[in-house]
Amino acid sequence: MTEVETAVRAHAQRILTRDPAARHDLTSGAALSPPELLDRLLQAPFETFELVAHARIGEHHLFKTKLVGPTIIVLQARWARDPDGVWRVREAEVARTEMRRPPAPSSAVSPGSG
Repeated sequence: MTEVETAVRAHAQRILTRDPAARHDLTSGAALSPPELLDRLLQAPFETFELVAHARIGEHHLFKTKLVGPTIIVLQARWARDPDGVWRVREAEVARTEMRRPPAPSSAVSPGSG
């Protein structure tokens, strides 16, 4: 696992646990869309996350992180290393939102119904 991926996973874990320290993963003046994006994410009851895409453009890395809870949010964020060597979010936005579907009912046949 690369340093940047480790930073992205740690950030997602902080969102899951609603840890306010997730704010330290952003650069000063990070471009968030909407501006209150991180506050909203820290209030949501997410259960798990998955990194679903990663692209590198020069020194910048774009990640799509799927946050799963009652609502599924795919977050797209651009990460870059600060002069002090720490990976931070430069900009982030919601790429997709969807309601989580309940599990499909079992198709098992009851005894005597055939």
